[in-house]
Amino acid sequence: MVYLHHHVVWAWVLVASQVRISSGPGGQLQGRIPAEARPCPAVPRRYRDAALASKGKKTKFTRTTTATVSVDDTNAFAHKYLLNYGIPVEDLKKHSWKISGFEKTLTLRLFGVESDTFTAGGHEWNILCRPQNCVQEEEVNVSIYLNCKGPKQLAKNWHVCAQFIFAISNPNDGTCYLQHGGKARFSDSTQILGFSKFAELDKLLGPDDSRVKPIIENHEAVVTAFVQVFKDETGFLWHDFVNYDSKKETGYVSLKNHGGAGYLNPLLQLLFSNTYLRKAVYQIPTEHDGPDSVALTLQRIFYELQTSDKAVGIAQLTKSLIAWKPLDVSQSQVVHEFMRMLQHELQSRTKNTSVDGFFRYLFVGKCKRYIKCINVDHESSQEENFSDVQLDIKDFQGRPFKTLQESLKAYVAPQKIDGDKKHYAGDDHGLQDANEGTVFIEFPPVLHLHLNRFEYNFQEDKQIKIDDPLEFPSKLDLAPYLDESADKTANWNYRLQGVLVHSGEAQEIKYFAFIQPHPQSKWYKFDDDRVIPVTAGEVLKSSTNVHMLVYIRESKEAAIRTTITQADTPTHLKSLLQQEQRLHEQKKKEDEERHLYLTTKIVTEETFRVFQGFDLALFDDKTMPPSDVPTFRVAKKQRFLDFKSTLARDLGYQPERIRLRPLLVPVDRPRAAVPENDQALTMEVIRDTAMASSTQDLKLYLEILDPEHEAEAAESEERQVMIMVKYFNVSDQALSGIGHFWVKEGQRVADLVSLINARMKFPKGSRLKMYEERRPGRIVLMDPNTTFGEAQMLDGDIICFEIEFSDEELEKLGRQHAYLDPVSFYDFLANRVLVRFKPRHTNMAKMIEFDIPLSKTLTYSQMAHLVGKRLHRNPARLRFINSEQGDPHHVIRRRGTVADMIESSDNDCINNILFYELLDLPADEVEANRKVKITWTGAHNREDGNYLFLMPKTASIQDVIDKLMQLSTFITFSKNSTRKIKLFTFHDGQIEKQFSGEELLINVADLENLHATELKTVTTQYDPVAMLKMLQFVKKLNVDGTNHQTWLKTVESILGMTTGKVNLLTSPDQTIGCAEDLIIKQAIAASVDDALVLTVVEAESGMEAFEKIQKHWGSRNKQVMIMKEILQTRFKICDATADIGSHFQVIKNLAGRLFKSGFELTKESFIGLLFHLSLPRLDIPPFGNISRRIDARPGGAATISNDQLVQLAQTELQKFRKNRKTTSATSNSNPTEPSSSTGKSINRGPQTSKPCHNCSH
Repeated sequence: MVYLHHHVVWAWVLVASQVRISSGPGGQLQGRIPAEARPCPAVPRRYRDAALASKGKKTKFTRTTTATVSVDDTNAFAHKYLLNYGIPVEDLKKHSWKISGFEKTLTLRLFGVESDTFTAGGHEWNILCRPQNCVQEEEVNVSIYLNCKGPKQLAKNWHVCAQFIFAISNPNDGTCYLQHGGKARFSDSTQILGFSKFAELDKLLGPDDSRVKPIIENHEAVVTAFVQVFKDETGFLWHDFVNYDSKKETGYVSLKNHGGAGYLNPLLQLLFSNTYLRKAVYQIPTEHDGPDSVALTLQRIFYELQTSDKAVGIAQLTKSLIAWKPLDVSQSQVVHEFMRMLQHELQSRTKNTSVDGFFRYLFVGKCKRYIKCINVDHESSQEENFSDVQLDIKDFQGRPFKTLQESLKAYVAPQKIDGDKKHYAGDDHGLQDANEGTVFIEFPPVLHLHLNRFEYNFQEDKQIKIDDPLEFPSKLDLAPYLDESADKTANWNYRLQGVLVHSGEAQEIKYFAFIQPHPQSKWYKFDDDRVIPVTAGEVLKSSTNVHMLVYIRESKEAAIRTTITQADTPTHLKSLLQQEQRLHEQKKKEDEERHLYLTTKIVTEETFRVFQGFDLALFDDKTMPPSDVPTFRVAKKQRFLDFKSTLARDLGYQPERIRLRPLLVPVDRPRAAVPENDQALTMEVIRDTAMASSTQDLKLYLEILDPEHEAEAAESEERQVMIMVKYFNVSDQALSGIGHFWVKEGQRVADLVSLINARMKFPKGSRLKMYEERRPGRIVLMDPNTTFGEAQMLDGDIICFEIEFSDEELEKLGRQHAYLDPVSFYDFLANRVLVRFKPRHTNMAKMIEFDIPLSKTLTYSQMAHLVGKRLHRNPARLRFINSEQGDPHHVIRRRGTVADMIESSDNDCINNILFYELLDLPADEVEANRKVKITWTGAHNREDGNYLFLMPKTASIQDVIDKLMQLSTFITFSKNSTRKIKLFTFHDGQIEKQFSGEELLINVADLENLHATELKTVTTQYDPVAMLKMLQFVKKLNVDGTNHQTWLKTVESILGMTTGKVNLLTSPDQTIGCAEDLIIKQAIAASVDDALVLTVVEAESGMEAFEKIQKHWGSRNKQVMIMKEILQTRFKICDATADIGSHFQVIKNLAGRLFKSGFELTKESFIGLLFHLSLPRLDIPPFGNISRRIDARPGGAATISNDQLVQLAQTELQKFRKNRKTTSATSNSNPTEPSSSTGKSINRGPQTSKPCHNCSH
């Protein structure tokens, strides 16, 4: 669109120059109008304020009247005011335009003036100068705009990106000027950008505080434009992305963000770009997988990314990954953890298939961890597999690495082990100085490098992100980081293929990815909104936010980046998606045409016959499924007679033999028939007449005409009524609709008996009882002598009858828990709910899932009786569990009603799913006990038997061990056995937890997967090299005990791996031999500070050394933690299985532990412990030192008074505040706030201090 100044359409002009204006639909202006905006004679609709033309970023500009540079000095002026955006510049042009009679020109020429045309960057430009005279204000403002007329050779959809500076200067002195600038993307839809209020005309006519000359002198001024045109290498520089089509522009689509795992979308895009992996995933057999299958969902996402034109959703994958819980780790590990779980999933699914091991081939390499002595020929090493490499951003001194190569070099650099950390090189060499480190033996074809960008800040008590830049290359030679034994002559060059980036802080991170799908293709940025092309330079500049780098080995690149064809896609997947697409399009069409149709439901004699409930059918109910009645989608404008003909044909009737009666609301009874004498009557008119709302379905009863009745009715003058009749079969406990009867208003109810007996083929004279259905909960026994007119019966009213039984027959039926009359049966129907019963455990494969209609008033035992009858099981040995969102929740106590069992916090729905389990014992016995199942492991680590028994909930693990000992006649101990038993849990091939015996069963989650074996004294030789090697990585126990808890946990873990005993130091029931005691002493001596080594050496045994350390650093802290646990232990009143006696036993055991720790109960000590507990964050400074100071006293906590405790707390607090003040002063000595380009400091407003994490619990 080329500006024609004689054809200008005037519009609104914004007074404030920093308001962003954009072109909206229809070319209208859109923007936020500031409070000072006024309706003014305006500029053309295509004009735009340029100050904020850069998508919300502030455009920096200055106003200068006395400057050291001149407008006439192009290079100096451009250097001073044009900003460096790091984008290649295509052209820079300056164009000056002298305006004579400046004031007169602007005030008299309403449309202003324009300069001659100049060329910059292959595009033609000119300057527009306009007056802006506001009606409410007297001053005249000068408006200046830059008009891009387009390229010399006009092209469709052209654009150009430029930065520009406007200057109005004195015609005789180029150093006296006023300037503003901005940047923008010009196009055929946005040609004119500038400033609607560049300056006030009056202020240009004279000097001001900062200049001695006016800018307009002798009615002349010079308007100059500096235009810098940038090279738009991608074609999308400063694009607004309105109506942007990722598929059209790049060939790729984005993934929709479903919240939560923000890393997942870009990571999936990186995996998708690996065509070797994509092909292998396609070959996983998933024909019979359900919707929760991760493999099938991954295939689906890959195929949709490959074929879809719109963003692809991953909601199903997110749902499938819930069980993985990859978000339970820190942000620095979340991607690594996800890839580990994905590897496990895909390897299990590809086992024994054609792509078995593909994940390992792509991503798994080999490395070697070693310890090599410096002075003797001795080396300990171990080869390991790795699937990614975790690289640091900083070195051990906290100095940031500059490049990726520096970080890799530090990763493989050996660390010297000397001094008290010397390596034990066996009996021949003893302790030796050594180097330890890691080197790579082989890198995988696809290498994932994770950058550890998070570290824990103890002052702020949170993870913080490290924003230090780490430069990475597009090509990486990995040969220098290989072991000497590796083949370094091979090509170990890798090419960068993807970059996973996160922006923001540790708690609020947005992920996106840069990916180069093919070696010769462009780079693309994949985020949650779109896919856009980017330059390689932009990728390499993301060094401050990179989380993961993906490199592909050049020699393997052709195989990994292979071409995907339609033949590689599973046929069942394509069929599945095509079917879903057809259903989606069909539903979409139905939704679009919904307003043209209505749903019509037909109650027939067949559906009425089998219906169990009130009225003729069930249409809308939250507790039971609706009746299965013929349903039709009918055009609202369809004629009724046409619909009737179609309906008769579909259901097999002659149109003249049926009549349709609407079921009128609110009773759903078929009253008057639809009149058939109106040829134009439509279905919509019938629905609107019969239904209470135009949104309701139309419900009709199909009456089959009786010719005899029709002839009789035509001759009779007395009104006849159509009565619907149901039969309540007491023996079958069921209703049966037997159709309708025509009766006269003057006939008695008793007259209906003979008609019913004849239709039902009952013996003549059978006695029947008649009940009228009036409304739910209102079933009334009818007087047989009452006439139908007296009973006010209308067309469609319902009578239910039953056969009259003798007292003996009723007594027999009552013993069968049967409903004896329609009143009680209808009461059951009113309280009926369809409950689905499911087996609780997946290993109950032979058990079935079934539905039973139950009354909400049934008791627990009545429900158990019905379920037991269905399962052919003893109901006493059934236990039921309620549901929460479809999963088992709490065991149901043996009381209450069905309504209590399915109640929901949401009044609009019920949890009508109950789970059941089959018990070996009656449920009441099980509720008072807990089932214990133990696998006994005998000699040679073989399982010799399983033992199953019940234990009281109040029992302890030691009671379980004693019970197991009673079975010793079945358990085989080894010769010279200690006859002691070790009880533990076993997981993933190793001992997960060994019990001390003090644990209460109520606190042990799983008692049905316990393992037991003989507790043996270790007499075999241990491997000191392995233990000392592991201790090298342990942070030594500090002199002040600040890391005592972490140290204890780590050392005890290493001792467990060395001796095979869990909790060797802290378990009270451990039997420790001489060899084990020596191991303990050596481990403690190697892992404490030098100042504490003498304490360990002087101890007579390892356990004595440990007790000294514990007493010195752990006593008071243990007391505080136990007391805190006591105060936090609450009885779970909402848990139906919670036992108050067991709760009190837990408190008693905790109190026992408190006194065993050395706590002596006095008034002084109790108050002192409460003082201590009231302080925040006892694990870090300042109050983290209190426990250590108390333990350091000769008598420990027993000898400290409360006054001394208060003084100690005050001392620690003063130290902390002094150190914090010093830190604050140091940080305040940093350079001041950044200033704007005018040199003025940016006012950031009042600053609010963040609350200190130490001030809250």
